[in-house]
Amino acid sequence: MKDHLDMFIETAHRLKSSGLVSDGVNKGSISYRIDDDHILMSPSKISYDDLSENNTNIMNINGDLVEHNAPISRDYYFHLEIYRKRSDVKAIIHTHSKYATALCLANKKIPFILYGMKFHCGGEVDIAPFAFPNSTECNKSIIDHLADRKAVLLQNHGLICVGEDLINCFETTEFVEALSESYIHALSIGSVYEIEKWKEVNYG
Repeated sequence: MKDHLDMFIETAHRLKSSGLVSDGVNKGSISYRIDDDHILMSPSKISYDDLSENNTNIMNINGDLVEHNAPISRDYYFHLEIYRKRSDVKAIIHTHSKYATALCLANKKIPFILYGMKFHCGGEVDIAPFAFPNSTECNKSIIDHLADRKAVLLQNHGLICVGEDLINCFETTEFVEALSESYIHALSIGSVYEIEKWKEVNYG
């Protein structure tokens, strides 16, 4: 359990130091599946700089608190729904990072425009239409537009990335934010070429 907690806290610190999250409404959320039934969940109202084993919550897959050490994140509803629907997912990171959120506000998905998207994202990064948080419609929209991939944008909200572990999930989050910045710059210059048949694309 300590190894899980250490990696969880380290990932939260990396999100903060990298600028992918800040504080307050821009903090987002992070979770990790300890086992089939239990989830480590970041708290609300606590800076990632101050995250520790003493203020991290543990929930079961049904949403019941097993260890209630801090205010409950308002994002837990979609974290749990993703874990229920995707047995391959062991980690989830949600951010309101600057460039990914700009695409969310413009209601623009990221088409398959870089080879690396196949490996980091599982293909294009779709955008889920807006639905009010903590609603059945919101959960369904996220699940439908994430599908079997590793990242999804939420209209008028932010970015969700998933992975088989925290390291992979962090790398996807970092990749999508950098990709979003490049995509926005490219759109300001002109049209952006979309790679067709991305599932057939492989490095040489």
